[in-house]
Amino acid sequence: MSRIALDAPSTWYSMLKRRLASAAIVSLLAAAGCGGGAGKGSGAAGTSGGAGTTGTAGTTGDAGTTGGAGSTGGAGTTGGGGTGGAGPVDASADSAPIPFEDQVLEIAASYISWGRVDDELRWAPDLCRIPYPGVAKQSASDDPNTHGQKLYSVFAKHWAQYPNGPHDDQAVVKQSWKVEKVTTPDAAFNPATFPVPNNDGDHFYPYAKGPDGGVFRATDPAGLYIMFKLDPSTPETDEGWVYATVSTAGQVTSAGRVASCMGCHETSATHERLYGVPKSNSVLTR
Repeated sequence: MSRIALDAPSTWYSMLKRRLASAAIVSLLAAAGCGGGAGKGSGAAGTSGGAGTTGTAGTTGDAGTTGGAGSTGGAGTTGGGGTGGAGPVDASADSAPIPFEDQVLEIAASYISWGRVDDELRWAPDLCRIPYPGVAKQSASDDPNTHGQKLYSVFAKHWAQYPNGPHDDQAVVKQSWKVEKVTTPDAAFNPATFPVPNNDGDHFYPYAKGPDGGVFRATDPAGLYIMFKLDPSTPETDEGWVYATVSTAGQVTSAGRVASCMGCHETSATHERLYGVPKSNSVLTR
């Protein structure tokens, strides 16, 4: 009996201990359950964080490099090539190349130094009379589009060979002017009274005597008419002769086989393709 009395508290205590332990376990399990639930809730929020991966869609922003393709817009500079539209200007008659143009311009720049073919002050200092300067002459042409209604004077590159030849390397320039009649009462034609000019080597009396005895004066320049001789086999020539016209502005307006020139020079010229003017003006004063 005394054993029972001693063992009873121990048994109760053991039972109580087991109950407390169970309660503690239950409490722990409950606490763990609640904590786990919170963890699960936080985890769910983590899923929201996962939405941050949507932020990585910013890689779509990289497509902005496609915007860089705007540099293709720079290719608009190709549009600048539209200046090629100037092409039709190159095809115009004004800018079309003229045969023999360089040679014509060279002659037009140097012919004054050759001397007028009838300038006796230059060519004939041993005459037994007063030498005459070059004198303006009337054209026999009636065509105002060519030589008509103008006064002219002639220069030759090779004076000794003008006009009979040989014509190799010959060049002839007809200097022309517009004309007006001198109507003053004292109008007279007398080149012998013309004072010797400065020492530029050119002596010119700018008056002409008409068939009726009238006197005409050279006024404004009317351009140059040029002929020069090349090898007869040269293309675009009249058996080697080149005809050319130069405006008062110094522009070559025609060169080569000029029909308006060939029409007369081929058929009626007396020195191959040249007409020839007298080298002496003494006959003009008679």
